[in-house]
Amino acid sequence: MFKSIQSEQDIKEFLAQTNYLHDGYLLAVQYANNGISVNKDEYSFDFEKTKLILRIMVTSIFDKVIEIEFEGLSEWQIRDDQRDILNTAVFFDESHRIVWTDDPYINLEYLKNTSYVIAQSMKWRTAE
Repeated sequence: MFKSIQSEQDIKEFLAQTNYLHDGYLLAVQYANNGISVNKDEYSFDFEKTKLILRIMVTSIFDKVIEIEFEGLSEWQIRDDQRDILNTAVFFDESHRIVWTDDPYINLEYLKNTSYVIAQSMKWRTAE
């Protein structure tokens, strides 16, 4: 069952239960955009119909696989240089979008050096 991130308390619970994804390894990335439509010769794009799913194996919690699902993507980048995730940060920005990064958060410009997601929603679960 997925757990939604809607509050600061939800973020604290996610970080505690996933051990901040410490010693995590990216297993899979799945992106879908169901928001592109055509009307005559015009294309429209609805970012709210985008979805990104990350599967991360966290060796520091006995190789549990954590699945994170984002919807309504504003911006995202996944960098896989075959290194483990040592820490992760999750917070709400000034527009109340959820921001996830695979590194401690410094500032928005620094995000460009990391894997990150800025989205309307985030939910997670331990994969079966």
